Amino acid sequence: MRSTWIRQISAIRKDGVESAINLTCGLNCVIGASNTGKTRIAKTVEFVCGGKETPFTDKTAYEVAQVTFITNDGEVSLSRSTRTQNTIHVESSNPAVASGSYSVSSRSGKSINTVLLALLGIEPTRRIATNETYHTVAFTWNAVRHLMLVPEDQVGRPQPSILFPKSTTLTTLTQSLSSLLVLVQDDKIDSSMQTESASEHRTRRKAVEQFIHQQLDDIEPRIKRLEEMRHIATNEGKTVHTYLEALRKKALHVEQQRQTLLDQDARTISHISQLNQQYEHLEVLIRQRKVLISQYESDAARLDLQLQAMKHARTHAYPTTCQFCHSSIHMSAPTEQDILVVSTEIEHIHGIQADVETDLAILADRADKVQRELQLKQQQHRQNMHTLESDIQPIAQHMQQDIEQIAHAEQLHAEYAELLALHARFNKALDNADQATSNNEKYKPRECFQGDFWYSMNNTIRNILRQCHFPGADIADFSKTSFDVEIAGYSKADEQGKGYCAFLNSVVMLAFHDYLNKQSKHAPGWLLIDTPLHGFDEGTRSTEDSSMKAGLFSYLAKQAVSQQIIIIENTNHMAGIPLDENVNIVEFSKDKHNGRYGYLDGVYDVSDES
Repeated sequence: MRSTWIRQISAIRKDGVESAINLTCGLNCVIGASNTGKTRIAKTVEFVCGGKETPFTDKTAYEVAQVTFITNDGEVSLSRSTRTQNTIHVESSNPAVASGSYSVSSRSGKSINTVLLALLGIEPTRRIATNETYHTVAFTWNAVRHLMLVPEDQVGRPQPSILFPKSTTLTTLTQSLSSLLVLVQDDKIDSSMQTESASEHRTRRKAVEQFIHQQLDDIEPRIKRLEEMRHIATNEGKTVHTYLEALRKKALHVEQQRQTLLDQDARTISHISQLNQQYEHLEVLIRQRKVLISQYESDAARLDLQLQAMKHARTHAYPTTCQFCHSSIHMSAPTEQDILVVSTEIEHIHGIQADVETDLAILADRADKVQRELQLKQQQHRQNMHTLESDIQPIAQHMQQDIEQIAHAEQLHAEYAELLALHARFNKALDNADQATSNNEKYKPRECFQGDFWYSMNNTIRNILRQCHFPGADIADFSKTSFDVEIAGYSKADEQGKGYCAFLNSVVMLAFHDYLNKQSKHAPGWLLIDTPLHGFDEGTRSTEDSSMKAGLFSYLAKQAVSQQIIIIENTNHMAGIPLDENVNIVEFSKDKHNGRYGYLDGVYDVSDES
């Protein structure tokens, strides 16, 4: 099942014009003459995935490279400008890949490496071993990029194996094999697997010795403290254990005193809370009584003013004519009965006011008593806290410290003896450490590959070569030593020319991807090979039925059922090779007036510019 494939490779000009190569999930053949920009296609993919070489020159006016991947969970599009080369922009509908700007550097907090590894289903924290002592480094996209992108300048190399980066040496071979193991069988390096080098062992030995001596030096003063405690106990006719037990009993008594005081204070605090509530209630009642008295005083004053007016009206007649309109005024003077009613009401109000003032005095007296009692209880609470903090608690803490020191000193005495014994054991163990270190199991990545990998690579390579009508198909093998194809035991570097090297490298890469498609959960899903027939010439005697080139493309169509394969080839190499109707063909005519000239719209060979 395909996991990832490339839907489109495109270049965008400064004016926004886009030149795109649309691909399918099967076999795609990009065919064209020289100088039509075919190699720029592979460089576009490599550049978008963090490569250093820019796919466009300033002369072309193209400045943005873009590649769109299709995954099982959505589309992921990567774009990178030649102007801001350190940043790659990602637009994603795949939940595993967040949209945004990513750095080219793998050391950055938000590196494009995390996106590319996510497309392979590999966590960004994965590490691989680099030497026989399991020293590890971070696993990155660059470690396996060559397994998906095979450029023209690499496809025909005789060595090292096309499954290794070109820069692989004896020093980096272990790391290259570890990278293959991640893709092949999801190998993970446990930190417990790591062993020590000789220098690391010497450093560790020195550190252990320093640690033991430091522990002995640190414990010595505490041992002396124990001896002092023993001396005090002896003078009192006690052992350290009886002395410690007596201290514990005293500490228990002090703790009981502390708890009694806390219980008493808890009752005091509860009483304070009740008194506060009573005082607040009395304050409310007092305020209410004062408001009533003020209202009664206002009512009495108002009625008294009315009474004085009525008495004045009895002795002074009202005017009979209005001084303004001169109309008649008819008003009767208040009677003695009216005056008596008002006087009676005033006396009634004064009576009620007197009762309220009496009640106010009683409430104020009760409030004063509650306040005095509250102050007394608050003083008692402060005294309790002072006694606890100044007397009981310091004594308890001091006694507890003595108990802990004596108990710790006893423990130190035993620890001291154990450290001395441990020191002797370590010295003995360290003396034999060199021999033990030499027996540590070393990391041998070739031995980590499962048996079915070797069988599958051998079998698939022979099967491909047979379908390609290769004469030595039955004597071809996949070497565990070189990780490359050998014919009758001879390496291709010794016996094959550059044309056959490109052909055989393509076969090895196809066999490797065939295994990943069937067995690995990290199968890339796509493979781009630039010019697999580079320098290959099988002569004029071959027919369609015996042509190795035709056989190779026939096999490519079959493997493309399981993954996307992108082949970039020269027009003259493809002559006489029949292509299946399901193959997606992108052809460059190198003719301004007929078909598509090349990869980049408006960019022509120098000879065609005029």
